[in-house]
Amino acid sequence: MKKTLLIGASLLMAGVPQAQAPASFEEFRQGILNDYQEFRHTILEHYADFLEGTWHEYEPLEPLKRTEAPKPVKIPDVRLSKPSTTPVTLPEPRLASIPGIGSPKQPSLSEQLGDKGKPGQNAPVTKPTLPERPGEIKSPFDPPKCEIPPEAKREIPLTLNVRPDVGAPILGKIPEMPKPIPVPEEPEIAETPVETPAETPQEESREGKEVVNFYGMEVLVPKVDFQISESLAKVSDFARHWKVLDEQDVAQRVEEAVIPVVESMGLNDYLKFEFLSAYMDSKFPNAGISPRMSAVHYMLANLGYNARIAVATKTGDPIILIPAEQTLYAVTYMQLGGEKFYVLGGRNVNLAGTTLATCDLPKGASSGKKFNMLINGLNIPRKDRKFEVTHGDMRLTGSVNENMMPIVYRYPQMDTRDYAISSLDEPLRQDLVRQVKEQLSGKEGLKATNSLLQFVQSGFEYATDDEFHGFEKPYFLEENLYYPKNDCEDRAIFYTYLLWNALGIENQLLAFPGHESASVSIDGVDVPGTSYTYEGKRFFISDPTYIGATTGMCMRQFETTSPKIDHTYSR
Repeated sequence: MKKTLLIGASLLMAGVPQAQAPASFEEFRQGILNDYQEFRHTILEHYADFLEGTWHEYEPLEPLKRTEAPKPVKIPDVRLSKPSTTPVTLPEPRLASIPGIGSPKQPSLSEQLGDKGKPGQNAPVTKPTLPERPGEIKSPFDPPKCEIPPEAKREIPLTLNVRPDVGAPILGKIPEMPKPIPVPEEPEIAETPVETPAETPQEESREGKEVVNFYGMEVLVPKVDFQISESLAKVSDFARHWKVLDEQDVAQRVEEAVIPVVESMGLNDYLKFEFLSAYMDSKFPNAGISPRMSAVHYMLANLGYNARIAVATKTGDPIILIPAEQTLYAVTYMQLGGEKFYVLGGRNVNLAGTTLATCDLPKGASSGKKFNMLINGLNIPRKDRKFEVTHGDMRLTGSVNENMMPIVYRYPQMDTRDYAISSLDEPLRQDLVRQVKEQLSGKEGLKATNSLLQFVQSGFEYATDDEFHGFEKPYFLEENLYYPKNDCEDRAIFYTYLLWNALGIENQLLAFPGHESASVSIDGVDVPGTSYTYEGKRFFISDPTYIGATTGMCMRQFETTSPKIDHTYSR
């Protein structure tokens, strides 16, 4: 019997053996963390054996849809569809999801331990460990059985071919994008010629470095000498390749040299994966896609992520599967052990009519991190593109970092709230806040709200994502200042952010069927129009896509509809 059929029970989580209590909570906590790191190290030591073992086929599942209702093709206008003039009270809205970042998480260590540093009654603390083996130390593959997941269909022959062709595009390649907002013309200023020194600082900085082509940017990282295979012929070669990388100590060397550069750029978990993919593509342009994907998977696993390597059985294309803290839409996924694994590596692979094969892992091996898809400020080289948005007596100007736009253009779709709480360029946002404060500082709450509302309604040109981009494309706030057209959710995200951060107006980001809107709550102000009560506060509809509407006006078709609350800005 193959040793990979003997994995499962040996690496399951075991209870904490009886021992003397640590002297303090911090020592106890550190002990748990050390035990986990040791356990994770053991898993990585035997990961090649898992890859060499049994692979099973799984049916890829249809991507989730953010909404079934179509968006309005033409922008709504109060002159064409007059709202009700009598007060209307909507049914109380409900939260679109549980508040907090991403999907519900497992209780934290401190939550498990309770206030006094002792295990909670409902969540006993266990530490991952291998069973004790008296006498001679034996292989961790001793236990006699590996539990096959119920969703597994059938075993994949180990002779399944893996396509070694190069042909797949670099993940960091600039995607096809629509033209941005035209740059405002400025008078030409004669420039004084400047002599360029024979050797520039940029040229000096390249010594001992190598270039990563990441979405049109040349990013310099310290050079790390290692090799990967030119091709992989069958799935068992992934195990051989893991050992080749391990023998060169690739994980530690790349982590020490490259990951600090990645973190200095502010790249989140997903963009870290994209950068590693571009790194392998740039470093080994003549290698097949399979060994490059294998090297990326090797790095992700060693960085603590629960990423999986898989193969499309129909074509032999390699794929990386990623679990995420957020719900992702329009992305094919698989269910493994009751958890969603999204196909985010190998996005250009045709998955029609094919199953996906991946190796069996014991329960303990799947304890790695999920990907947090939220973005919390990018620090990448700047390529400024000026913008100007005007309506009436309001005007917002500045520069958007054009280098950010390709990075997020094909970003996996998330819930609207996740775009609202992410941030690409914090200095740009703060400059917008400053400009809005200066221009509306003399107006009281409702008047300032309506001025900003009508600025957002008419300062941008409207188009649905399908019409303008050809696919569903929610914007991060900064993208509104780059593209000449946007739709309801983009405007709502832009509007609600400035309402709160520039004017201090409490508000909610709302989802009606096929339409994203907003509402405001202003102390001491009662607006005749459509409203609802939430947690004791009165909120009035304030729709940045309903052209000509003021706060309190709601589109006719939603005057009896209870909205879902995507996000709340409040004290």
